Amino acid sequence: MKKRVISIILSAAMLVGMTAGNTVFVSAEEGDDYTVGMTLNLGNLTWAELAEAAKAHGEELGMTVTVQNSNDDATTQVSQIENFIQAGVDAIIVAAVESNSVEDVCKEAQDAGIKVIAYTQVIENSDAEYLVDAYNTGYACGERAAEWINEVYGDEEVEWALEDLPKYPEIIDRANGIKDAIEELAPNAVLVATQPAEVMEDGQKNAENFMQSNPDIKVICSIGSGGGAGANEGVKSYISEDEYDTFGIFGIDATEQEIMNIINGDPQKASVSLGGGAAHGETLIDIADNFRNGVEQEKDQYMPITVIDSSNAQEYYDEQYAK
Repeated sequence: MKKRVISIILSAAMLVGMTAGNTVFVSAEEGDDYTVGMTLNLGNLTWAELAEAAKAHGEELGMTVTVQNSNDDATTQVSQIENFIQAGVDAIIVAAVESNSVEDVCKEAQDAGIKVIAYTQVIENSDAEYLVDAYNTGYACGERAAEWINEVYGDEEVEWALEDLPKYPEIIDRANGIKDAIEELAPNAVLVATQPAEVMEDGQKNAENFMQSNPDIKVICSIGSGGGAGANEGVKSYISEDEYDTFGIFGIDATEQEIMNIINGDPQKASVSLGGGAAHGETLIDIADNFRNGVEQEKDQYMPITVIDSSNAQEYYDEQYAK
């Protein structure tokens, strides 16, 4: 591994990020350790957990990990990757805002000898990808929702709403999995509303709008944790605590907040774990570490799929989040 004195260059790159309105988390020292840059939207609850875990795990392995907030802006993200290239990092982890927007700059990184690791979104010009099995993840969410609908409402017609995120092709597959599972397994359920959601504020606003326009809705499914956790708060402002048992919210990501919602008996009834943000952060750093040590690995690696509900939420919380 070639030596780099990086602190001055990284500082310049970080100043560029901060002047662009980005939140920057830094673990950087001058020296010859392995350096990793990461760009992702920290408004996503799971990714915020991921960033903290990646920094901590990187420190354990003797890596310098610098995380920049893309703020869900493709232009900002391209600039951040360019800054990482100028800083001479060894690897860049990218949760692409738009895959097409970062292809050229990721190729520049590869040409400079930097390993590119794609997270959640496929990037053709990458050396490794840590991906979601999108359709089957969505299907698992929809399957648990359908089971709950059948348990609580039997053959009664039930209105439900979907929080999707169609700007990402992989998320379209996730939403299709949810819809297919409910249509197949709970044919009495009728989809009456759809709105996009990425962060918690989106989910809460959507739920409030759903309840205003379709007051008979009894189920909300979300393609991610922001929509799920936000919907839980939005719904609670419209129904009484006595009605929590007859309203079901089903999310994906199984963040700490979602799991606490389930344990507390809130409207949120389940979330699909993909390993959790902390585990993702560690896995991404392990992938970078494999590159550092010349360990052979598959280019495409996939997250596990596990449904978390009242039957296993406490156990999952104790394993993932208990301090």
